[in-house]
Amino acid sequence: MIVDRKHDNHREIKSVGSCEVVQSFVYLGSLIENSGSCENKALVAVTNLTKIWRDHNITRATKMSLVQ
Repeated sequence: MIVDRKHDNHREIKSVGSCEVVQSFVYLGSLIENSGSCENKALVAVTNLTKIWRDHNITRATKMSLVQ
């Protein structure tokens, strides 16, 4: 995959010939996007903390330290 960030894809790869251009794909369980963005990864990480956010036995300070 080519991470282009500004949609400047160079489709020719000399060692392989050519490749299929895609917007995103899953690799080792992570979503890889051609923009280099990690928004989905951050969203999943925050969503996984839902039980912690709702737990009243964990202090707000501890919860905030997890975010930082």
